Amino acid sequence: MHKPLVPLNRLIRFESYEEYYAQRIYKNFLLFSYIGVVLSLIYIPFDYQIHAPKGEFFYVLGGRLTTAFFAVMVVVAVAYSYFRNHRVEAITIFGTMGFSATVLTYLLYGNSYFFAALAWMFYLVPTIMLAPLLSKKIYLIMETYQIVFVAFMMSWIGSTADALFIYLFFAIPLAGYVFILVVLNHRMSVEAYVNAYENHLLMSLDSLSNLLNRRTWYEESDRHWENSKGISFMMLDIDHFKRVNDTYGHECGDRVIETVANILLEQTRDYDIVGRLGGEEFGIVLPQTDLREAKTIAERIRHTIESTPIIYDDHVIHVTVSIGLIENSENIDKFATLVNQGDKYLYEAKEQGRNRVISG
Repeated sequence: MHKPLVPLNRLIRFESYEEYYAQRIYKNFLLFSYIGVVLSLIYIPFDYQIHAPKGEFFYVLGGRLTTAFFAVMVVVAVAYSYFRNHRVEAITIFGTMGFSATVLTYLLYGNSYFFAALAWMFYLVPTIMLAPLLSKKIYLIMETYQIVFVAFMMSWIGSTADALFIYLFFAIPLAGYVFILVVLNHRMSVEAYVNAYENHLLMSLDSLSNLLNRRTWYEESDRHWENSKGISFMMLDIDHFKRVNDTYGHECGDRVIETVANILLEQTRDYDIVGRLGGEEFGIVLPQTDLREAKTIAERIRHTIESTPIIYDDHVIHVTVSIGLIENSENIDKFATLVNQGDKYLYEAKEQGRNRVISG
């Protein structure tokens, strides 16, 4: 498994590297795997015509069915969640065993040079398809096994030195060529993943506060509201923020926004949904949180902001926040209603003197 390739922001829902490429690769790879099953069986009638008169058909059939079995196991590994955590390894093992069975059948009962074409079809193509998820270690182990296995079997059945030389002359450069393709493809895949994540950040985060922007916050919050009614909601506003901008300038106001945002991230839990809704206003959804616990969190946030000095040039600035807090109930029919109720309690907090938490 990959370590995180980018510094994930805890507020962002984004697939891991494996999940990102699994969604994009396995659907097409499953179709290719079905084709592999068909191709592993389609030659059986021809095998019968060729090998039945020689009395060796059932041996060839055993090889074909063994190949088909491993082809089916590749399909199973791709399609079923049982292999989710080790899917690439399972595909590699089953595919390699199927390839070995095919090669052995051709070496013993057919044209020994057929496996060169089969290697291209049943090995090169799927290997390149899996390249974003295929590690160099897995590839080297798989390919070393295949080269050694075929060379050993050719020696065992008495192939000529010229035939063995032709095979190695073909197989080793091919393995090196595919290795380069795997490495380059994997490197480009990493770059594509990082770019996709960064673009997702640009679309999802507020550039100043690094919190969820209004659109993304509403989408995430509404999803939690639909799936779990046991939530509380906090609406927070910086007191007298316009006065800060008028007195010290907008750059100082930006510093205040950044400081408050950092405190909100520090004082909330990993699964809380924190967003900047506009200007100096912030929203926090607290999943699996009743009103009493939400009050504790809100008071901790309020106190931390009040007691944190903000340094700007030679000035030391203190700001406070007003907070409206509400717990979800059966009377609230949609998430927007919860937000409106929290907003009402926020205005009550401001009317009662600011720097306080009002809940309902």
